[in-house]
Amino acid sequence: MPRFFASILLGSAVLFSATAEAKLAPVDHYSRMPAFYDASLSPDGKFMATIQDSGGQYILRVYNLADPSDKKLRATKYGKDLRVKYIDWANNDTILVNVSIPSKFQNQIIQTGYIYVVDKDVTGAEVLLKPDARGGSGSNISESTGFRQFNNVVIDDLPDDPNHILMSYGLESQSKPGVHKMNINTRRAELVKKGNLTTQRWITDRNHELRVGEGRRDRNGEWTLVIKDAGGDTWRNVNEYPGLSADTSVYGFTENPNELIIGLNKGKDTRGLYIYDLGQKRQTRKLFHHDKYDVEGIIISPDGKKVVGASFLADSREKVYFDAAYKAAQAPIEAKFAGFQISYYDRTPDNKKFLFKASAPNLPPMMYSYDATTAQFKPIGEDYPEIGTTPQGDVTKVSYKTRDGYKIGGYLTTPPAIGEGKVALKNLPFIVMPHGGPYSRDTMSYDFLAQFMASRGYAVLQMNFRGSDGLGYEHQQAGRKNWEVMQEDVEDGTRWLIEKGYADPNRVCIVGWSYGGYAALIGSIKNPELYKCAVSIAGVTDLNDMVSDLKMNRFGKFTARDFMLKGFEGGDNIKSNSPVKRADELKTPLLLVHGTKDIQVQFDQYKRMKRALKKSPAKTTFVEIKDGDHSLATTDHRTKLFKAMDKHLTNHLGKSEAAP
Repeated sequence: MPRFFASILLGSAVLFSATAEAKLAPVDHYSRMPAFYDASLSPDGKFMATIQDSGGQYILRVYNLADPSDKKLRATKYGKDLRVKYIDWANNDTILVNVSIPSKFQNQIIQTGYIYVVDKDVTGAEVLLKPDARGGSGSNISESTGFRQFNNVVIDDLPDDPNHILMSYGLESQSKPGVHKMNINTRRAELVKKGNLTTQRWITDRNHELRVGEGRRDRNGEWTLVIKDAGGDTWRNVNEYPGLSADTSVYGFTENPNELIIGLNKGKDTRGLYIYDLGQKRQTRKLFHHDKYDVEGIIISPDGKKVVGASFLADSREKVYFDAAYKAAQAPIEAKFAGFQISYYDRTPDNKKFLFKASAPNLPPMMYSYDATTAQFKPIGEDYPEIGTTPQGDVTKVSYKTRDGYKIGGYLTTPPAIGEGKVALKNLPFIVMPHGGPYSRDTMSYDFLAQFMASRGYAVLQMNFRGSDGLGYEHQQAGRKNWEVMQEDVEDGTRWLIEKGYADPNRVCIVGWSYGGYAALIGSIKNPELYKCAVSIAGVTDLNDMVSDLKMNRFGKFTARDFMLKGFEGGDNIKSNSPVKRADELKTPLLLVHGTKDIQVQFDQYKRMKRALKKSPAKTTFVEIKDGDHSLATTDHRTKLFKAMDKHLTNHLGKSEAAP
């Protein structure tokens, strides 16, 4: 197990920073990790716990909001390898810190999860559940070693019970996660539901009663769904409910324990929320359905008792509210920050105290608190405090047509000099930046990487090529069925920039992270005339090897089939779309960056490409980030990346006329 506490911090972390304007912002103004990663309020609203930056390293720090005169330092550093997923208050005296840490098993990097129980004075931390699963027969980590990887899966906070939470984990086998009522004080657990091989996810209703089990079968990958009667002990297979299937998306329950919230298309291209009445055994009504965007999820009241809204991802995350009182409680925040994107981090059960971040596409996020009883807003801290009042690039919504007439939406980030009227958007050096995933999504929000490049005078195009998520079934499936279509959509975006006269055809660089890194590699190999340089960060280089890596995980052969193999016509097509197999064709100057502890895209992808590039005439620069994960989620790692990028772009695109 990782050691949580390294040492007690001797100095206070800075919450409020002075701002300073520079002609050219230093690299580390953008490469730093956000100053506030997470924050949570105690149920009574008297204390706030934060994960925040202190000298380039995250710390846990707790503040007494009820007594400003309380100067007691409640803070600690933790190990650099440890990644905090989130923090939450179990009760007014106890904080739960959900973490993961990379470890090596049979030459494969894995993430092992833990929950630490920390008192509000931050004087000690103990592991809630130790990874001591007993062994058994099987092929995954738990069966072969007796070591349980997942010790941090919380399925219900049980807000009415301050001493317990519901957790899901395996006893005899990690492959059979059951449900356990865990006492956070004694670390003792009571078995609620025994695990089995076909259920991997458990769902409770608004009364916090265990009601649904979802999963897959190891043999054939078939989906499974079982449902328990409200207030009873009988579990029923999904085939007892006409109109439901094992692969139905389940979002939860309304306050009526018989009303299951499911995701359906109902003849539309997008997915919406609908109610299925388990008592009547039929779908009864629509809860929410947007014609253009897929629903993202439901919004639960802070006391956990009601579904009060839904969210979807448009140009930014948007919300619709079903509950007038819930909507009214945050109306002062929405009014105060009209035009800003509001991300709520926490609120007290009585809806009186809030923690949230406000941002805009050209304004970095800032954390605030709001107290409805006093109508007071208090700034807590900026995510990128060193940026201060330095002007940021404007972000504009754009669209272009592909070679087959399909319309692709995207976002253009332009250097501040353009917004100030000093330079025209004409014949500029440009960065084409496809997103990762590939089944994720770009939005019109503050993007630290795009803004960094804009600060150097480079304009940036990001596009939601076919395959991007949240824009309807057809848009997503078009990319899943054909990975080359995704590549062509990126290429067509580059050609559109040149045809419009925005981009200098001799000064375009393609930059990407993860799938975007793959797109940068294959794009520059297939279209050397389009790109003056390329940057691949944590990119996939060998598709066959990626398939093999995926198959090492449970259900990995089905993930590989659905995620990758369906996107190609066969082995020859996979080979022709693997950068490592075509490395000798690369002529474009390349910066290749990868973390040695990357779990999503294994580090051997980088090593294979580095070896293959020995046959390439291209000028290549290799950067290995020691101990770096897929996101390079430390300030040191990102600073190393950004400095290498800064040099690479300057060398191959030159200094931009729009640079400060």
